[in-house]
Amino acid sequence: MNRMEQLARLNAETADDGPALGLLAEALAAGARGDYPVAAWLMDASGRVWASGQNRVFSDGFCSAAHAEMQALDTFERLSVRPAATGLSLWVSLEPCPMCLARALYAGVGEIVYLVEDEAGGMVHRRDQLPPALLELVRRVRCRPARLGWAVARFAGELARASRAELRAALLAAREGDGP
Repeated sequence: MNRMEQLARLNAETADDGPALGLLAEALAAGARGDYPVAAWLMDASGRVWASGQNRVFSDGFCSAAHAEMQALDTFERLSVRPAATGLSLWVSLEPCPMCLARALYAGVGEIVYLVEDEAGGMVHRRDQLPPALLELVRRVRCRPARLGWAVARFAGELARASRAELRAALLAAREGDGP
């Protein structure tokens, strides 16, 4: 059974599982393209997704800034009619890195919710280590891990770890000019 079939068999056990399942489907699409399996949504309190993004670091060559959060924020900021970002939650399948956390803080999102903690590269769980200007901004944002049921949490964790070593090697090669 492939991952998409596995995902389709999961049931929402918690309120956070619903959005998580949709986000994981988008993360799977990014992974199927050869990118990091990461997706992001900007969502309002009613559950409306205003903008979405998938990791595209390796799509169409190499773009170090093409993280899922960046894609979602770019799309949101191009909308001609949009709500205030402070009323939105940034949902991410993997904890935001320092670059993406800073961007979300500057954009003014009201909440950051992530499905899987990224011990190696995530910054939300280390937010107390941010520089003073960003510390001031992060204090205005609710940050939390998603409250997931066991099966959804397990699937999200496995997806976050999928192909991590190979993708990290590809990232380092691209950085040196030897990759995609």
